[in-house]
Amino acid sequence: MGRISHSATIAAAVEAVAGRQHGVVTRAQLRGAGLSDDQIDNWVRGGRIRRVFRGVYSVGSTTIGERGRIQAAVLASGRGAVASHRSAAFLLGIGERSPGVVDVVAPGQGGRQIDGIRVHGVAYPARRELIRVHGIVCTDVARTVVDLAGVYGEDKIRETFERSAAAGVLDLGAIQEVLEAGGKRRGAPALRRVIEEWRPVAETARYATVRSLFEAKLLPLVAAAGLPMPRINAPVRTEERVLEVDLLWDDERFVVEADSRRHHGTEVAFERDRKRDLELMEVHYEVLRVTWKQVEREPQKVFAVVRSELERRANAVTSEEAEEGRSGRVARSTFPA
Repeated sequence: MGRISHSATIAAAVEAVAGRQHGVVTRAQLRGAGLSDDQIDNWVRGGRIRRVFRGVYSVGSTTIGERGRIQAAVLASGRGAVASHRSAAFLLGIGERSPGVVDVVAPGQGGRQIDGIRVHGVAYPARRELIRVHGIVCTDVARTVVDLAGVYGEDKIRETFERSAAAGVLDLGAIQEVLEAGGKRRGAPALRRVIEEWRPVAETARYATVRSLFEAKLLPLVAAAGLPMPRINAPVRTEERVLEVDLLWDDERFVVEADSRRHHGTEVAFERDRKRDLELMEVHYEVLRVTWKQVEREPQKVFAVVRSELERRANAVTSEEAEEGRSGRVARSTFPA
């Protein structure tokens, strides 16, 4: 009876540790729970635990998932190791997907290489550059962006900024501080160029509600075109309801809607969008819909049209107000009540 109770106690201790670590444990933690090396090997042969990386195991038959794999890689890389680069970007919500090979930074960068783990030879992060996400220690957003600049081309750096803005975590000041504090860094010239593209819209990106990558992509392009900054995801009152539009220039009553195939490609979405456009036109707003491909391939053409329409509508409003003044009528508000 005592032996059964002891085994159950060990199993409960192992499960408790695994529960805090996305389903994975180290060999040292298994020993700490009361298992001998022979017993650990027996658990492996019996399928109670499965090897993920050298010295790290998943517990039970449940798939550990991406976070579990990153946690396992951090544990396998030794004391002080942290998730970095693309793996940190995934955890922070600014990466497209978790990489097949887990990125880590470890003190000293020494030790044997482990299949499935890439230990990067960059300076170990300062304490202020680390954060715990889902229980896993990784580099924070600013340090992650700077590290990624060393392995990404300029287009991918730009995309990382867009993802950070869409996630509401883009902080140019913090990125600049990390970049300047670390001495010479790979990718620094390209990173500085992207920082300068975003500088005119940094405050907008930080405090506005940017809901998509497409909206984030538009912001620096608006600034580069020399246009006044619109309001992002702004409310407009129509005769039927209040609509939220992607980009709004209030005075000109001009709206740009970002049409992505993902959110606007179905027949239902097509009909919904046309109903919205009609409602906006009924209260004297003009709507321009632009696609991702247009913005990617012909940004100059897109924003030349936006500029032309803004100027035309601004002139029309000025003429209308002048006419109303001559006739003694009160000029209408440029934003519906």
